[in-house]
Amino acid sequence: MKETQFDKDIALTPISDNHYQVDISDTWNVTIGPNGGYVAAIILNGMKAQLGDVQTRSVTLHYLSASVPGPAVLHVNVEKKGRSLSTCTARLLQGERTIAISMATFASAREFYSFRDFDMPVVPSPDDIAPTLRMNPNLVGHVPFRDHFDQRLAIGPIPPATADEGRVGGWTRFVNHREYDDLAIVAISDSWFPGLNVKDTPVPMHAPTVDHSVHFLTSVPLDSIKIDDFLLVEFTTHVAQEGYLLENGKIWSTDGDLIAQSRQLAIMLPRDDQSN
Repeated sequence: MKETQFDKDIALTPISDNHYQVDISDTWNVTIGPNGGYVAAIILNGMKAQLGDVQTRSVTLHYLSASVPGPAVLHVNVEKKGRSLSTCTARLLQGERTIAISMATFASAREFYSFRDFDMPVVPSPDDIAPTLRMNPNLVGHVPFRDHFDQRLAIGPIPPATADEGRVGGWTRFVNHREYDDLAIVAISDSWFPGLNVKDTPVPMHAPTVDHSVHFLTSVPLDSIKIDDFLLVEFTTHVAQEGYLLENGKIWSTDGDLIAQSRQLAIMLPRDDQSN
């Protein structure tokens, strides 16, 4: 696989058997610090470095502190390495601060009964999305890290427009085309502006992540997906209480394969109209 800027930005330098040095890039910044999906990809990269060629099934991250661009250290522990299922934990630190802790489970596909009680959303094709509806610095919700993606808005209102339902999404791919493995999918799972941005709230809000989980329903990379294909993402925020919200996400191939689902618990905080 050709190395892209994303691969360079999540690259790890071994310190010892399970410790790694990483330089967190400032090109993945959101309003406050680097994007959580990018940080998640760094951590997952370290876990896979310990286990080898394995399929991620579930990864959960808890963000303890906002990271900053610059050096960080990743500690990875293999809690179990089995024939069919393995589990890792990891901790990312900058100085004395723990940035994030994570647990992930890795397992190959099993032959068993399958079902899905919902369908892929019906939206215009990527080529039919008007240039004005492609993420750019003039759109509310743009922050620096989105320049790594070609994002075409196809689901929900376009901020600053609002609606009764917190539902957003559209087509996405890397600007520097790259294979859609589990590292890419984890980054994509936190790459869109939140559904909260289109809710008619009393004041504009943003949603720093407390925890973020991604569950893989399809083994990746899929042979049917080319590196320049788009994926369709959909994110919904249907409940918020006591200053916290839940956001659910789905990631689809153009052929209608459900690749992964995500869920985030986030804090609701006032923001200015241009922040994420």
